[in-house]
Amino acid sequence: MSIQTRKKLILGLGMIAVAGSAMAQPVAEPKNYTLKGDCAFLPAARATEFHGNPVDADLRLGMAGNQWVVFDKVMQAFNLSRGITPAGEPSHHANPYYTLADLQAEARSYYIQLIPPGQIRKQIKSGCLVLGNDDDRNFLPGSIQVDFDVFASTNYNLMQDLAKSGFVTEAVPYIKNKLDLMVLKGNPKNIGTDTYPGTPSPEFDKQFDIIMDLLSGDTVTSNLDHINEGIHNAANNFMKASHDYVRANDNDANITMSYTLANGVAVTETHTASQWIQRALSVVALPLPGSPGAARLITRDAGENHASHNLADLGCVYGDGQYQFCEYATLNKPNTHESRVHHVETPNGLQGISGFVPVDVGFVWITELAYVLNQYATSTDAPVQGMVGAQDISNLGIPSPDGLVNKPGTYSLAVLATAKNPTRAQQFIDFVRSPEGQAAYTNGGFQGLTDAELSKGKCYSLDRSIPEPTFSEWDRVNNSCQ
Repeated sequence: MSIQTRKKLILGLGMIAVAGSAMAQPVAEPKNYTLKGDCAFLPAARATEFHGNPVDADLRLGMAGNQWVVFDKVMQAFNLSRGITPAGEPSHHANPYYTLADLQAEARSYYIQLIPPGQIRKQIKSGCLVLGNDDDRNFLPGSIQVDFDVFASTNYNLMQDLAKSGFVTEAVPYIKNKLDLMVLKGNPKNIGTDTYPGTPSPEFDKQFDIIMDLLSGDTVTSNLDHINEGIHNAANNFMKASHDYVRANDNDANITMSYTLANGVAVTETHTASQWIQRALSVVALPLPGSPGAARLITRDAGENHASHNLADLGCVYGDGQYQFCEYATLNKPNTHESRVHHVETPNGLQGISGFVPVDVGFVWITELAYVLNQYATSTDAPVQGMVGAQDISNLGIPSPDGLVNKPGTYSLAVLATAKNPTRAQQFIDFVRSPEGQAAYTNGGFQGLTDAELSKGKCYSLDRSIPEPTFSEWDRVNNSCQ
């Protein structure tokens, strides 16, 4: 009998008989969820994303992977909020430092996973995660089972998906983040820097040039795994908003330039900005051979539910029939690398580190760029930069005309139905939404929430007869669904 099957049987019974005894012993109450689906999967090399012991921990956290840049500080601050300090550290010290390994001492036992939230979602639903056998010595892959207490997502979509299966009843926001495009120091490929005579403004030129560079056959783009990495939603939203901005502000100025299309064909033509974007998008309307989009259709990766990678079929088209720039456009070109653990693959690929695919540009959260910049005395010493160039951490992100093109994404978190320690789980959620918890995040480049933003959230109906979860407001005053 498999682990998953055995667990489902136990959860479905209120009492079981014990051999040799007339007494019946109580076990777990029936749950509103059923474990199903394939195990989540990560390469064995990603073992660095796992912290602690899932069996003995008194708090099990499944957190979106990009939080690794601040999470030791978050857990240090959480311990302080509970009156716990490291051995030998005076309790009156305001900011004692200790590592995640130190947190495993008695009374501060945590298990933490910092992997793409889509993978954690799959792990929650299936009850298991396979930590690959991508080395000849791994004759059997490792399997990890965790009853998570808390799940954190980079968007509400994953929460809604878990609600459909009975794992989540309410989710609350706790932090924001926004995008940057990471390039090598000095931006040698000139991503987003070209200017065009006669166009409306420098802001227009930057958005137009970013679109054309990401679609170019001369630019190796690090694109995001659109199944498991929550950041892909933010990137997709940026792509569409950037194109919306160009369409809305195009003054029909003619632009003559030489350009390499995604299929490698070099052209010298004259078009307006909007026409140039259509010229580039028409080449990737269907997956080109060797592209991640074409590979998706062949391998049918778990979680992929698209019958095609045709831009029109995927909703990347305007009402007038014009193609819209979106994540699938870059996935349909052959010189795109689709990442699996974006915060590692993009900066390492940019710097040509062995074992990583060389790339020219890639989407990252500003917190990942901030982490790299923080490793150097000044940002000008860092080997990479964002779209603003050498900068301090308070000035990161793709420029956003009118604040609408690169809008921050809001992260949410929830106590799960699998929780063994819901009290500690709620204590952690309350902490990260407190001023102290917010500061632990904002010091690493995240954006804090206002009181009004903290007051919002989503509640999900548990009525399984309803095909889609219904929503109601989250009441911050009473810390519950209304």
